[in-house]
Amino acid sequence: MKTKLTAAWAAAAAFALSVCGGAPADAAKGPISEARTTAFKTMMPNFSSMGKMVKGDEAYDVEKFKAAAATFAEESKKPFEYFQKDEQGDGDTLPVTWEKPDAFKAEQEKFYAAVAELNAQAQTGKLDAIKTAYDKVGASCKSCHDTFRRPK
Repeated sequence: MKTKLTAAWAAAAAFALSVCGGAPADAAKGPISEARTTAFKTMMPNFSSMGKMVKGDEAYDVEKFKAAAATFAEESKKPFEYFQKDEQGDGDTLPVTWEKPDAFKAEQEKFYAAVAELNAQAQTGKLDAIKTAYDKVGASCKSCHDTFRRPK
């Protein structure tokens, strides 16, 4: 379990750093890409807060976790509203995203399912189940980034 949790935390940290790090100088960002980045940044505080509790860096507060998970579940949908090709620059989104839309959609659906499971487990208050679900969200983020996001 510790290895899975460590992997989830590493994936979550990589996700947070990659989303908040911005695009390299050669990865121009247009308004759609900027909106996408902003939407990802908006959801990160709740994901990070949950991560601190899952990792044990912060005391597990059932009600705080439930609220963070519910808000994260709503916020996590927003970035996908901005996954359209941005003629002014796609930032860190790789061309394969537009070349293989069915594969990208499959990753999106896996992410939605993982987030829904995290929210469902959060509402039970059972930390062990929550840790497993949190790990799945982190793995989903990593899986998508491995294929559809410019490496950092």
